[in-house]
Amino acid sequence: MAKLVNLQINQLPEVKIIGKAIYLKMDMKENPIPEFWKKCFEDGTFSKLEELKEYHIDSSYVGWMGDFGIDNGKFTYICGMLMKLGAPVPEGFIYRDIPSSKVAIGWIQGMEKDVYPVSHEFTQKAMEEKGYRLDESASWCMELYNCPRFTTPMDNGEIILDYYIPCETV
Repeated sequence: MAKLVNLQINQLPEVKIIGKAIYLKMDMKENPIPEFWKKCFEDGTFSKLEELKEYHIDSSYVGWMGDFGIDNGKFTYICGMLMKLGAPVPEGFIYRDIPSSKVAIGWIQGMEKDVYPVSHEFTQKAMEEKGYRLDESASWCMELYNCPRFTTPMDNGEIILDYYIPCETV
């Protein structure tokens, strides 16, 4: 069973998310995201992004969710990395510029398959208990696959996923 083991409220600097995207329905029956990650590893997406080392904000990979369409019921999911605003966007990649934002960062610990379904709910609940709410003007959230918290499982097989939600003081 997954659990929240840490919550931080930090200021995220202006960043650019660069990566490859898929466009998904909010009410999807099957989750294509794991297969999309596999494809991005196989097609050299991350190798290309790692070549931009001088632009990295963080060397961790991210799964960014945004462009939530109330009218069409779709959203964008980007597999990528956090870069400085001036980073060049390689051909065939997309980007989103993210303004400096106050963010709640929940550390969700558990077996990998168990952390994804609860990460948003657990992080949002904990930030609200600390006197913060969703920043409605920001309309995005993000998974950050921290090394080693996510990439090196504990002896029991559990990992920790960092989950970001833009927030503001109540």
